Parts: sequence; structure tokens; C-alpha cells
Amino acid sequence: MSVRKASSRGAPLGIQFSTPVGAPETKRKMLLYKRLLCRELLRDERTPQQIRSARRRREQQEAEGMFPTS
Repeated sequence: MSVRKASSRGAPLGIQFSTPVGAPETKRKMLLYKRLLCRELLRDERTPQQIRSARRRREQQEAEGMFPTS
């Protein structure tokens, strides 16, 4: 019922943040969401073994003081 009301008012359906549209904070949130979504989609294509090896490689780099840029 609430979906019908939203569509009848012409309100856009999608992601809604607590900050106003056009604010710098909203842009940061959208960029973060986009990056997390891309990671999640890439992760879906990987096997558990590939995920483990990437995690181990990242942990080893962090232990050596080399931090990834992403």
C-alpha cells in the first residue's frame, strides 16, 4: 500500500539518505555505497579460495606496513 502511495505521488523510489540531496555528505555516502556495492558484486564472482588468498595477501601487506590504496 505504501509503495502505491509513493508511486501515485510521483516520489522517486531508490536510496534515501538522512542528508539532503546535493550536500557533500550525501555525495560521500553515495560514493561509499557505490564502492561497497562494486566490491560485493566482484565478491559474488570469486571462489572462496580466491577470497581467502586476497584476504591473506592484504593482511600480509598491512603487517609489512604497505597499505592498499582502495
